[in-house]
Amino acid sequence: MFLPPLARPAAYVSAKLYELGVRTRLQLYARGWLKTYKLPAPVISVGNLTVGGTGKTPCTAYLASLLTAAGYRVAILSRGYKRTTKGIVEVSDGERILCSSAEAGDEPYLLAQQCRGAHVVVGADRYAAGMWLWQRAQVDVFLLDDGYQHIRLQRDVNFALIDAKEDLSQAKLLPVGHWREPVASLSRADAVILTRAGRVGSEPALRSAERFLRPGVLVMTAMHELDGLRCLPVNELLPLTALSEQPIAALTAIAQPERFIDDLQRNGLNVVAQYTFADHHRYTLAEIQNVFAAVQQAGATAILTTEKDAANLPDELWQTALPLPIYAVQLRFHVVEADALKDFVLRRIQPQPQLS
Repeated sequence: MFLPPLARPAAYVSAKLYELGVRTRLQLYARGWLKTYKLPAPVISVGNLTVGGTGKTPCTAYLASLLTAAGYRVAILSRGYKRTTKGIVEVSDGERILCSSAEAGDEPYLLAQQCRGAHVVVGADRYAAGMWLWQRAQVDVFLLDDGYQHIRLQRDVNFALIDAKEDLSQAKLLPVGHWREPVASLSRADAVILTRAGRVGSEPALRSAERFLRPGVLVMTAMHELDGLRCLPVNELLPLTALSEQPIAALTAIAQPERFIDDLQRNGLNVVAQYTFADHHRYTLAEIQNVFAAVQQAGATAILTTEKDAANLPDELWQTALPLPIYAVQLRFHVVEADALKDFVLRRIQPQPQLS
């Protein structure tokens, strides 16, 4: 992260204070001075040590699909970052989506869309949210989305996701860098998934991580692949090649937008304009109208955005005639060692599900 010279001393002090706070909290939990809680069903946590960009939500959806296919009744617990609601909110009962993206938060809403058959519940206290659902529905396993730092809740499997291109030797804590915890916190992981391994070799990240991992920790690799287009709001599905000859614009509000642009270009799409907002940004109609005007000025014939961004587009947008089509780009999360992952997870969450 680039910092102007005058800002560096303040950022360094802030980073040291942040590190002191993080290490103190970890020690309080390690010594049992802060209490942890256990849900009545196995818990699988998916998280990372950095801010955004490693694929936590796609990985959670992947595991939910794996477990549902194996016969488990799955519930996903999430904080619901930047939602407009308070307390515990049920986003999906496994069959119906029960609230809006604004009420759920964009990532839980996306999980509710993608994980049919799984309950999705948001709440700042994931233990309370899990117990709330346990009293109302049958659950065999809980998935904790973005749960690596939520140490208050005990887990049976702790997944740490690392970007395959990450140089852990250069890791710096917030606000100087983008790390939430020291690299040594990888010692809490039961399994590590090196994500976006298709973009670069995973060896540098693996070599720099190995010395922090416990013996026997399972290390896997995963790839993110663009898998098609969803025309909004009618949800017609098209292949990426449908726009391969057209100039397109990219609209994003994600942690690392440059990766989305790179993925589009590597798939042969001609990106002539980019419009970037802060991560988790909820778009207004006026902002989208301004983007439309700029896109047309740039000569683009369509707008491509992420599935997460599609959840943050304003509802009133679909009540007007669109000057240009908008497509959500579908992403497929694929674990190379899929069979090993399945065996590992099912072994760790025994007993088998109770089929009704």
